Amino acid sequence: MRTAIMAVGLGFVAVTGGMAEAIDHKNLDEGRPVRLEDAYPIGHQEIAIEGGAGFALVNRGPNQGFFPIEVLYGALPNLQVGLSSTLFTNPSAIDDRPKSGDLRASGLYNFNQETLTLPAFAGKLSVTAPTGVDGHGWGIELKAIVTKSIDRLSFHFNGGYEFLTGSTRAERDGRYEFALGASYPVGAPTFTRATVVTDVFAEQPVIRGESTVVGIEGGLRYLLTPSIVWDVGVGTEFAGPAKRSVFFATTGFSFGF
Repeated sequence: MRTAIMAVGLGFVAVTGGMAEAIDHKNLDEGRPVRLEDAYPIGHQEIAIEGGAGFALVNRGPNQGFFPIEVLYGALPNLQVGLSSTLFTNPSAIDDRPKSGDLRASGLYNFNQETLTLPAFAGKLSVTAPTGVDGHGWGIELKAIVTKSIDRLSFHFNGGYEFLTGSTRAERDGRYEFALGASYPVGAPTFTRATVVTDVFAEQPVIRGESTVVGIEGGLRYLLTPSIVWDVGVGTEFAGPAKRSVFFATTGFSFGF
């Protein structure tokens, strides 16, 4: 499956290679390189392909490698839709959701531009289908996203709740997640290629009785060319169940069309 997903992504890049457009490296997308995202979608009729690789060192259990890929499209002004999946090297060892190979469709809508007093607000709806290894039940998540800037420093808040269907007796029927952080364009206004981002996060595991995972992460987005952004991020989960990740890292690229 991983080979098929990569082939689709590479094929799309090859077909649309002559249509490359500028990509906003200051825009924060979930997972590139941290889970924090801002309230702004990609531009109308723009396409972005985002993918990468990472690993997680697990406190108790096998370490995991993971390979996410996502396609984003500016379907309407202020509306971004996406399709994504993540593959893991040890799919049978995953107790949580999503499973390796589950497909997720999402839509993010920006309600307003921020002003001197009012932050920008966005809402995101995501639906996860059980298409992966040991997949069962659907996930439907509603997330609120807030962005407010002070000069060049931007603060972001993400808060969501996912409704889970097909849960076993050991699993919850729903769970929450929160992330709070900031981003800053290093060297602006004379040098605007790099943006740093950091956040603290809390998310509820799917297994009943397990404590909330709490962690911190940080990363960098760097504009290589007007249409290619490279990202790298690291983090740790310092509270939660015994099988939490003591260290994780990811890197990848975003291609704009």
